[in-house]
Amino acid sequence: MAGHTVDQTLARAPRWLAPVAVGVGTLAATATLGALDPEVRGHLLPGCPFRSLTGLDCPGCGGTRAVYALTQGDVGRAFEHNLLVMLLLPVLVVAWAGWLWFRLGRRERPVTLSPTTGYAIAATFLIFWVGRNLPWMPFAWLGSGAG
Repeated sequence: MAGHTVDQTLARAPRWLAPVAVGVGTLAATATLGALDPEVRGHLLPGCPFRSLTGLDCPGCGGTRAVYALTQGDVGRAFEHNLLVMLLLPVLVVAWAGWLWFRLGRRERPVTLSPTTGYAIAATFLIFWVGRNLPWMPFAWLGSGAG
C-alpha cells in the first residue's frame, strides 16, 4: 500500500461496505447494551452530560434505557423512557435501508431530505426538548429520561 493515499484506498472499497459496517456496528452495540442493564450502576455506561450539568433532560435522555427495554421485549417501557427515540428508530432503520439499497445499486439516487423536512425535524426535537422539561400537563406525560 505504499504510495497510496487514504482516499485512493477508500475509493477501491466496495460501495456497500460503509452501510454494512454501520449496520453491524449498530447490531453489536445493541446486543452489548441488551446484556448491560443501564439502571445498574457499575456497567460504565455513560450518563447524559447535559443532564449532569443542568438537571434537565435532553431529547436523548432515556434513549439508552429505551433501547435496552426493546432488547428485553418491553416496548411499553421503551416508550416510557423516550418517546422521541422510539418514534425515530423506524425512521433510522428505513434511512439505513435506503442508504444500503442505493450503495448496492438498487436505487437510482440516494434518499435526501428537503430543507423543509430538516427544519421540521429540528423543530420536533426542540419542542420535545422543551416539552419534556415542563412539569404540567399535557407535557408531563412525555416523562423524564431519568429513572
